Amino acid sequence: MDTLCKELLTPDVFSRVPVEHAAHEPEAPESLLIRGGTIRPMIKGSAEEVEAIGIHQGKVVATGKFATVEAAMRTRGIPFKTLELKATEALLPGLIEPHMHIVASAVSAGFTDMGAFDGQSLRPDYNEKWLTTKIQDEAATIRNVNSMVQFGPEAHIIPTGIKPYAWVLGREVDPALMPFTVNPPGKLNNLVTIDADFLDQYVADVPVLLLSASMHTAYLNTAALRHTYNNSPDLQRDFGTFEKYKATNKGQLQEIPAMQPALLAIPKHQILEIKAKAVPNLTRLFETAVERGVTMLYDAGLDEDQLEVLKAYLKVYKPRVRIGGAKLIKAQEDVEDALKPYEPMTDYEDLYIGHLKVISDGSNQGLTGYQQEYYCCNPPENRGIFNFTDAGGSQSGSTKPPDFATLVQTAAKKNWSLMIHANGDRANELTTQAYVNALKSLTPQQRDDRRDRIEHCSLLSPGQLDTMHRWGISPSFLIGHVGYWGYAFNKVIFEEKKAQTLDLCKSALDKGLRISLHSDYGVTPLGPLRQMEQAITRIMEADPDKGVLNEDECLTPEQALCAVTYDAAWHCRAENWVGSLTPGHLADFVILAQDPLSMGKKLPGRGHGHDVARTEQELPPVEAIYQNMRAITVLSTWKGGVKVYAAKP
Repeated sequence: MDTLCKELLTPDVFSRVPVEHAAHEPEAPESLLIRGGTIRPMIKGSAEEVEAIGIHQGKVVATGKFATVEAAMRTRGIPFKTLELKATEALLPGLIEPHMHIVASAVSAGFTDMGAFDGQSLRPDYNEKWLTTKIQDEAATIRNVNSMVQFGPEAHIIPTGIKPYAWVLGREVDPALMPFTVNPPGKLNNLVTIDADFLDQYVADVPVLLLSASMHTAYLNTAALRHTYNNSPDLQRDFGTFEKYKATNKGQLQEIPAMQPALLAIPKHQILEIKAKAVPNLTRLFETAVERGVTMLYDAGLDEDQLEVLKAYLKVYKPRVRIGGAKLIKAQEDVEDALKPYEPMTDYEDLYIGHLKVISDGSNQGLTGYQQEYYCCNPPENRGIFNFTDAGGSQSGSTKPPDFATLVQTAAKKNWSLMIHANGDRANELTTQAYVNALKSLTPQQRDDRRDRIEHCSLLSPGQLDTMHRWGISPSFLIGHVGYWGYAFNKVIFEEKKAQTLDLCKSALDKGLRISLHSDYGVTPLGPLRQMEQAITRIMEADPDKGVLNEDECLTPEQALCAVTYDAAWHCRAENWVGSLTPGHLADFVILAQDPLSMGKKLPGRGHGHDVARTEQELPPVEAIYQNMRAITVLSTWKGGVKVYAAKP
């Protein structure tokens, strides 16, 4: 998506925003003494309750017994209001999204939603028919406009927002969340295959370009492929004929280098339409975040163009959330002389950069995560894609690309911590090796304050966890892999044995690692409460029987909460500002209608850390306790002592 971002979201998009839409001066933070309900400040990661919390000038003054907090406020001469929570309500630190994509999501939101999600749940009818009907409806509208322009006497009466000769542009398409075919042993399983031949059956005359949910693949029909080829002198030089170009990809363009020519071939008037939607899409994203209790977003891949876009946006708008992120690194030259050594920050600033981001492979559900062995579904002999190659161009599962290790080592020597995207088991192994190679050249003092992470960290072994613990490498889990795609992984993509190694949350904690849970938005919906739920239950939501994927890896509610607050802040180098309501920290918090940690107090069940003395037959299912955690109402969200969201009565 970075190519499309560069093409669309230039800073001038924000320079012409009408004055009436610009943000007013921020409201003054309130001075409050909050008591009642359940208050969990998560100090040092503990979910222990306190009676009260005092805030003033945007920061936490004190927590603890009501009398102690009241005395602390009065001793400082702070005039305050008292806010009394209802008995059922809960106050927690603001929830943190430690890995998502702000600008890329705002761009793709200009495409038509053709994904599997309805809110934070799976669409029950998401299948080939649903998708192709959506595509055909879009194409019919475009044909109608084309006809009006060419032949109709009423050509000037064109529906608002629709222009002639447009492409069908879709986003979040996901074959792995559609019904699949499990074949007998010895035969590969089948997901729905979306390629040019598939799309041509439904729409052949109007160009169609669909972005996968993972953003690692674009699906094109033949018409779109032809426009792409005709628009690119480089493709014409490299392939000679359109037929050769199509034969090499079959309408499935994997990763940015292959996707770039197609994105650049989108008609200019559609690019202008997407550009016009950029500002409201960014604003809507920030609104959604606070509606779900999020007070901080950490963008996992900002390039210079995206940073300039956000800087321009912030000159006009005051977002309701805090923003940090990682600088995207694509090649060795990005970490050479132009990259300055990392300097730690003492005070929070919008758009602070705490990491470098490297993308090693693709996505497992998109069949591009880099594996040691072949996937268990078609196409045959597929191990996925590794984004770094060795000197001989090999992409063998047993060859470690030397430039990958060199890149990581160069960054580490400049004191930069990294976030390395790794999904497949082989990608995780190569990533772990590259980290060890880089970190062993540093002194213990140099390693002490690092925040090296493996992003998604999907398929792991106990040995890799041991190595990660020894070298201080932390996993950040895209827990939706379990909740949303677990059924497909377990049945067709990897089958049961390998799927058991997916998102080893509990094992990582048992090894002494600090973990976080993330959405990778727009891969999965924003929603830390939903992420907690999926980590606690590990229910495969696409499974008709709602089975649990590797029950031993279920987190307790307390562990899950820590992974979206205290430890998530540590992952983002923000633990001195947010993630807990420690005195002196920023007063970022959320008030919920229900305490997520109290949902199962009287209903002990599998995998959530309560008393399990009763037999399994007597225990209620996990879903009876925690399955509705994502539905807990966010009553209000506060940033620096200012209420930035309040639920409608």
